[in-house]
Amino acid sequence: MSKYDKEYFFVRKSKATGLPFLVPDANTEDRRFRYEAQAVGSPPLVFTNGWKDKFKAEKIKSTTPDILFAGADMVVRQPIREKLLTLSVPGMSLHPAVYIDDDGAWHEDYWYVTFTGRLDCWDRENSEYDEDEPPVELGGFQLHQVYTYSLNEKLLDDIPQDQRLLFKMGGDLNAFVVCHQSLAAILRGNGGSGAELQCVADY
Repeated sequence: MSKYDKEYFFVRKSKATGLPFLVPDANTEDRRFRYEAQAVGSPPLVFTNGWKDKFKAEKIKSTTPDILFAGADMVVRQPIREKLLTLSVPGMSLHPAVYIDDDGAWHEDYWYVTFTGRLDCWDRENSEYDEDEPPVELGGFQLHQVYTYSLNEKLLDDIPQDQRLLFKMGGDLNAFVVCHQSLAAILRGNGGSGAELQCVADY
């Protein structure tokens, strides 16, 4: 086990009932927002709940916590955005986002968190991944199916801590957002933020 495996956490969607599954509208889908910073002043990214019909059929009330998820990517409310901006995270871009809930109400105080680069820091020798299958080529990246993670000590030792507080995991199909333990309180909130943090060592 790496010394970093208990210092870092995967930021994942909470299992709480009622959390929407964000899907972009047609205009947003065409904007390559998952990998590229959006131009300042360009329109907000717009999302709806892809599980709207499922929620309606099962009589589930959709919720709007401080953090929503579009796949592995985060959409955060303004107070969290302000805290993240103080960190000067390399390669992180935040763009205005709108979530239109199941009742048609517009929630305009969200920001989509894009990472224009990824930090491939999982250790190939001490992590478990599918070595028999060639990596998937996607968006210029070679991505593996990883089953358990151990972080590369030498690589992380060479990066100042303030430059690796928050990043998107590279070389991995899961593409989780990863945070240092010092950010846990910001992203976990009081436990109802919409996100859950899973220690890398426990994945």
